[in-house]
Amino acid sequence: MTLQQWRRLLSAVDCYEHKLMLRLIYELGCRVSEFTNIQLGHVDFDQSTILFPAAHTKTGHERTSHVPRELMNDLREHLRREGRIGRRSGRVRNPTSCLFRSIDLRTPGMTPNRVRQIFRRYSLKAGLDRSYGQDSQGRSLHTLSVHSLRHSHIMHAIHEYKIPVPIVQRQVGHKTLDATMVYCRPTDEMVADQYEKARGQHEVMVDAKY
Repeated sequence: MTLQQWRRLLSAVDCYEHKLMLRLIYELGCRVSEFTNIQLGHVDFDQSTILFPAAHTKTGHERTSHVPRELMNDLREHLRREGRIGRRSGRVRNPTSCLFRSIDLRTPGMTPNRVRQIFRRYSLKAGLDRSYGQDSQGRSLHTLSVHSLRHSHIMHAIHEYKIPVPIVQRQVGHKTLDATMVYCRPTDEMVADQYEKARGQHEVMVDAKY
């Protein structure tokens, strides 16, 4: 997704908890399985970070990822309203509980499939996702998935915010720098956008000259 598409997706989310979830996945640049394994005890509200234990990562390496302070404050207030953090003490009451709970009593927290369903609901509502075929089992294939949030985080960090690639690698947990460097290649949309901006600046200069 482009930065504009990401903002468009967020504007389509009408559930506060769902918006928190999608914002966290995007800002962490994490995999959906990593996200659903986050426990309250993994969250450091003071440092504005979340720990991903080695057992919960694809690479088998522990990492700590940064969360924007504003988003962390929103998350803390949400948990306070749920009674899972002391309103005055700020103490986490059950550190091993899942960060986002499931409404299904058979599971303690959100499952990857449930998060995928939530993402698809809003990507369709925002008019961003399209089905482009079916797999061998007859399931629809979509142009966007919840994993697109991870890809988008990396692309935006490198191309929009100019964050050094090694920093992005550490945030998202790529095993090698080469894995992150793949994202240095611009998309077709980025090429078009940069040319449009350059041409617009040139036209302004020409108009000013004459």
